[in-house]
Amino acid sequence: MSKKTASAPVSRPSPAFTAAAALLAATGLFGAAAAAQNLSADILVVGAGGAGMAAAIEAREASGGKAKVVILEKLPFVGGTTLLASTAYNAGGSKLQPDYSAEDYAKKLLKGVPKADEHDKANIKQLAELSGPTADWLIDMGADMSRIINGSQMTPADGSAYGAMIVPVLKKRIDSLGIEVVTNADVEELITDASGRVTGVRAHLKTAQKDAHLKDIAAQAVILATGGFASNPKLVERFTPQWAGYPSTASVGATGDGILMAEKLGAKLDNMALAGPQTVAYDTGHGAVSLTNVRYNGAILVGKTGKRFTNELGSTATIGADIKAQPDGVAFLIFDRTSVENAALMKKYEEMGYFVKADTLDALAVKLGVDQANLKATVARWQGFFDKKKDDDFGRTQSMFSRIDRAPYYGQKISPASQTTYGGVERNADGAALKPDGTVIPGLFVAGETADQYGQGVSLGIITGRIAARGALKAIEAK
Repeated sequence: MSKKTASAPVSRPSPAFTAAAALLAATGLFGAAAAAQNLSADILVVGAGGAGMAAAIEAREASGGKAKVVILEKLPFVGGTTLLASTAYNAGGSKLQPDYSAEDYAKKLLKGVPKADEHDKANIKQLAELSGPTADWLIDMGADMSRIINGSQMTPADGSAYGAMIVPVLKKRIDSLGIEVVTNADVEELITDASGRVTGVRAHLKTAQKDAHLKDIAAQAVILATGGFASNPKLVERFTPQWAGYPSTASVGATGDGILMAEKLGAKLDNMALAGPQTVAYDTGHGAVSLTNVRYNGAILVGKTGKRFTNELGSTATIGADIKAQPDGVAFLIFDRTSVENAALMKKYEEMGYFVKADTLDALAVKLGVDQANLKATVARWQGFFDKKKDDDFGRTQSMFSRIDRAPYYGQKISPASQTTYGGVERNADGAALKPDGTVIPGLFVAGETADQYGQGVSLGIITGRIAARGALKAIEAK
């Protein structure tokens, strides 16, 4: 798919996001409108996605319940892009992973950033080392992460969507700790004192009466966890032009607000061109949805030629570039009944009509517009790889769950989409925002996609949220 033929505006809410909002409405996870006239906090968290909620929980728990923590969220509900996560939390060294260590996970991450400098490597190592303990923290909180795929990926036992499971778990803990969540609170500016220390934010608050007004909210420390910028076409064009014109499968709230606010204060932005596209986005005609879960449940990718062209479980940046290089910039997921029955989310996708189905590979090829002879030959070759568990063409070793020999057969036309952005505000080991000279911006901390951090979306957000919370508490104690 070329830039000119992108079929959905980047900022349009996807069906998955609309469905997620409906889920939250049904489960009571909408936040409360601002009511307090003298709203203030010890630690003010901006953004109620996985990073923001994890930061708030950690700040409250690590302070022994003493720190007053408030979350501001511009959308009417919590969850952010974490809510849309279809696959897994990635980790090494958790109590459920005796044979997969933090070091194993760090090696996997570093393969995705071959040109990482020493600062990036240190942050990636820290992320990996904290991934296992954070997984255990989530499990103790009630998260179902008992199904382990490919060593590092922790999913619900039935293979259902991870985001729809973890967001209610985090929100329940938020509520039990008495952390105030204010929704419809659009933060537009960071407030500083004469010394340059961040002392709060200025936000548009929508009260129960629905009238929006500007309000200054004081805090001893501010954690920016507003997500990335995948749903902001202007910032995508500015920072990751390779994905300009493609739809977004991130939250509609992922518009780079925190990154821009920190930049205005002189924060250093780094690795801004580094992004993890959604490699298998399906355009429903009403927005794009991620079919990543299909990739991780045994599917292969072919072009219009009917031939494979990449390792389906390789790095997302590589897969995205390889798809863009295919005729018309599109590819096709090919799988069978075994894959569909491998996970609850796969069955749900089938019910939602996201898959093209046929009784034979020939019939599927016709429906998809893929070369019939080549597709049959490709699947036959894949079956040989499956039998010996060795992919001689592209070196795939993961998620080889299906031989693709059980009718009915399934497929879908997909293309890349803008989803995860790794560039952001450079941080130190405490999550503090840094200036170009390496000094901190006092009182300001960053987490999730607001921070310059490579990793997998959900684990990246939750782990760096905890890091920022600990750093903020340390900074407050040192004042």
